[in-house]
Amino acid sequence: MDKLKAIKSFVEAATNLSFTAAARRLGIPRGKVSRDIADLEQQLGIRLFNRTTREVSLTEAGTRYLQTCQHVLGVMRTDEARLVDVNTQNEGMLRILSVRSFGERHLAQAAAAFRVANPAIRINLELAPGTKTPLQLHEGGFDLGVCIAPVRSASAVVRKIANFSWILCASPAFAAGLDGGLRLEDLSAYPAVINPRSTQNAIYNFTRGSRTYSAQLNVEIAITNYWAIRDVLLTGFGLSVLPSFCIREDIEAGRLVRLLPEYSLGEDQVSAVYPHFQHVPTKAKRFADFLRRRFDRTLDL
Repeated sequence: MDKLKAIKSFVEAATNLSFTAAARRLGIPRGKVSRDIADLEQQLGIRLFNRTTREVSLTEAGTRYLQTCQHVLGVMRTDEARLVDVNTQNEGMLRILSVRSFGERHLAQAAAAFRVANPAIRINLELAPGTKTPLQLHEGGFDLGVCIAPVRSASAVVRKIANFSWILCASPAFAAGLDGGLRLEDLSAYPAVINPRSTQNAIYNFTRGSRTYSAQLNVEIAITNYWAIRDVLLTGFGLSVLPSFCIREDIEAGRLVRLLPEYSLGEDQVSAVYPHFQHVPTKAKRFADFLRRRFDRTLDL
C-alpha cells in the first residue's frame, strides 16, 4: 500500500462523503479509492466509514483521523512550497567545491564580491587538492563545482567561465643566466619545478605553427600546488609550466618572464559544474553567471 496515496483517497472521500466524487477529483477508478480506504482501515485496525448502499458517513475515529490527515497534508504542502522557494530564490546557503589552485586567489575574492551583491546568500566554499581530483559534487551535496580539468560525468552540466593558457616561465634573474638564450632541445639541462598531479612524467608538448614537439623537464622540485611553485620561481630557482591565471600579474609586472614565447603549450578552461541537469538552484546559476562576467578575458595572456 502507498500510504500517502491512500491518505489522499481517504481525505477526498471523507471531505465529499462520496467515494465516486473522490475518484473523480483524484482521476483514479472508484475501486482504487475503495481499496485504499480498506487498506488503511486494515492497517489502523479501525473502521473509518459507515457504509450503506446509498451513502457513506464518517465514524468517530474517521472524523478524528480526517483532522490528523488534513494537518499532515497541510504541513507537507507548506514545506514543499518552502523547498521550491529555496531552489528558485536567490537566497540561502550556496555550497561550492573548487579546485584549490583557482580557488585560493581568484574564487575566494569572487565569492566575497558575490556575497556583497547578494546579501541573502551565505557561502560555504571548499577547496579541493589537485588539478584533476574528481569533483565529488553528488556525495558532498554541493550546488556548484569549479574546476580546471575535464569533467568526466554523464550527469554533470559544464559551463565555461574563462579560458587560460599554460606558460613556460621563470624569474628574470634565472632567464638572464641562460647562456645564449633558451632552446627547446636544451630544456632538460635546467632545473624545473612541476606539479606532479598535472604531469607525472614531466613531458610537455610544445606547438609552433603546425608542428608539435615533446620535451622533458628536469624535475628538481615537485609541489602539488601551482601557487607554491610560483613562489619558488620568484626566488630565482628553476623554470616551470604554470597556468596563466596564476602568473598573469607577475608577467605584466616583470616579476616573472615567459620563456620560449614562440611556442604554445595549449589552452584549457575554468569551468563551473552543476552536479545534475535538472533542478539547478537559482543561486548556483547566478553565481556561475557572475564568475563568467568577472573572469571573461582576464585569466589568459
